[in-house]
Amino acid sequence: MRNMQTSKIRYATNVLCAIILIVGLLCLPAKLLAVESIKFATLAPKGSTWMNNFDAMAKEIQAKTDGGIKFRFYANGIQGDELDVIRKMRTGLLHAGAMTATGLGEINQEVLIFQLPRMFRNYEELDYVREHLREDLYNVFLEKGYVLIGMGDIGFYYIFSSHPIRNIKDLQSPNVKMWARTTDKIAQVFYKNANIATVPKEVTQVLQSLYSGQLNTVTASPYVTIALQWVRSRRFKYMTELPVNIGVGATIITKEKFDKLTPTQQKVILDAGDKYQTELMKNIRKDNETSLEALVQKVGIQIVKFEDDALEAWDAIATKTHQELVGEIYSQEFLDKINKLLSEYREKK
Repeated sequence: MRNMQTSKIRYATNVLCAIILIVGLLCLPAKLLAVESIKFATLAPKGSTWMNNFDAMAKEIQAKTDGGIKFRFYANGIQGDELDVIRKMRTGLLHAGAMTATGLGEINQEVLIFQLPRMFRNYEELDYVREHLREDLYNVFLEKGYVLIGMGDIGFYYIFSSHPIRNIKDLQSPNVKMWARTTDKIAQVFYKNANIATVPKEVTQVLQSLYSGQLNTVTASPYVTIALQWVRSRRFKYMTELPVNIGVGATIITKEKFDKLTPTQQKVILDAGDKYQTELMKNIRKDNETSLEALVQKVGIQIVKFEDDALEAWDAIATKTHQELVGEIYSQEFLDKINKLLSEYREKK
């Protein structure tokens, strides 16, 4: 009898505790019950300008949403290359990421047009064209299931090599082991048109390939060679003072995840994204300048000039590549639109 009474008392106590717990949870602020964790992947290494910028953006977003949104970062490519990251975003394992041309091209090929060789002469031209196409790009990504938080760039790419590169013939030498990203169709077509043999590798494979000697020539921005530690391989002795193309990048989030946020939270993310992406762009451009100085003064990289006589042939190959990729990556209409904007800008200057 006493055992039955004890059991009833325990049961009543448990029920009462459960009720108190439920009521307590219902009384908690909504922000504690609905924290959205955004899993964000990038190839950028910890401590780099990119990651410092993303960390600052995440803190501001968390503060302005009263802790309703928190970011979990996966840096250093630990979630795989960008194609791996896109696959994981499509299945919901990841929600957001900072992408270079490879990841962006997997979503929307036409955006790769910004990376055509010799398309832009300076940053001002790029900024002018991109700003005029901002809404178009946002809508295209939205149709593909992604929200474009902000676009940026990695900087102008130059040729870093173990042998001096002063003309196309130098690049055609059998001693040159030129890197081309496995998924970079533009580079592969361009180098093929120039009769330059390439060694296809993904970004995550470059450092080891430099150490092993499989690669000794790459196109990259000065900051990238330092941030990704490629310069530590000691394969580079020269940099050719000729911008080949510009590396583009962007920060994106899946529409599925974005739609789970409140309108206020969405605005906070877009506003912060625009603010920090603009700041990141400025910082990366400065980093490329200081990185080049460091490469010359501390590493001993020698700057060589691309011969004027070879430049005309180089640009002709670039133009041929632009036309050859129409219908493969982008439409003639889109190419004409960018060329028209460039003409408008150059006429103003």
